Amino acid sequence: MKQSEKICSILSIFLLSLALLMTCIDVCSFRTGFYKAEYAKNDTSSYTGMSQEDNLKATMTLLDYLKDKRSDIVVTAKVNGMEREVFNERETLHMVDVKKLYQNAILVRNLCALAGALLFGYLLIRKHRVREILQAGFQKGNLLIGGIVLFIAIWALADFNAFWTNFHLFFFDNDLWLLDPRTSIMINLFPGSFFFDLVIQIILSYLGSLILIGLFTYWPSRRHA
Repeated sequence: MKQSEKICSILSIFLLSLALLMTCIDVCSFRTGFYKAEYAKNDTSSYTGMSQEDNLKATMTLLDYLKDKRSDIVVTAKVNGMEREVFNERETLHMVDVKKLYQNAILVRNLCALAGALLFGYLLIRKHRVREILQAGFQKGNLLIGGIVLFIAIWALADFNAFWTNFHLFFFDNDLWLLDPRTSIMINLFPGSFFFDLVIQIILSYLGSLILIGLFTYWPSRRHA
C-alpha cells in the first residue's frame, strides 16, 4: 500500500471510528430498557412524585422531541396526585438547546460516516482487501479518539460532577441546564447518577465495538501467519 493510500486508510478509519462513537451515544441514549432499569434502581418515583408509567411517558416525550417526532415537550401526568404539565418553562427552553445539540451531532455523525465510507470504498476500488485497509488505519486512526474516550472515562470515574459541569459549560452558552430539584421534574428524572451510568455504558459499548473490530482485523491474519 502506497503512503498516500495509508493516509487515506488512517483518515477513513478515524472518521468511521468517530461515527461509531456517536452512534454508540445515540443508541445508548434512546434505549427504553435503560431508562426503566435506572428508574427502578434510583427509586425515581419517590423524587418525581409520578408513577413509573408516567416517568416513562414523560421520558418518551423528550426522546421523541429530540428525534423531531414532535414539536414540543408538553405532556401531562399526575404529580403528587395532581394532574399537571410535567415540564416547566425553564426545562422547555433547555430542551431547545439539547435538541439543537443532538441534531447537529447526528449531522456530524452522518457526514463522518459518509466521508469515511467513501474513502474506504476508494481503497477497495484500488484493489485492497478489507482487512488490509483496516490494518493500515486501525491503530493510528483510532489513536486520537481512543485517547479522548480513555481521558473521558478516567475523568468521569475520578470526578463525574466536574466532568458533567464542564460538558455543559462547553456545549451550552447559557445556564438553563442548572435545574432546581425542588421545582424541576426533569432533574429528578435524570440525576447525576443516571448520567454517570449512561456515560459509562456509552464508553463500554464503544470500546467493546472497537475490540470486536480489532479481533476481525488482526486475529485471522495472525492465525494464518
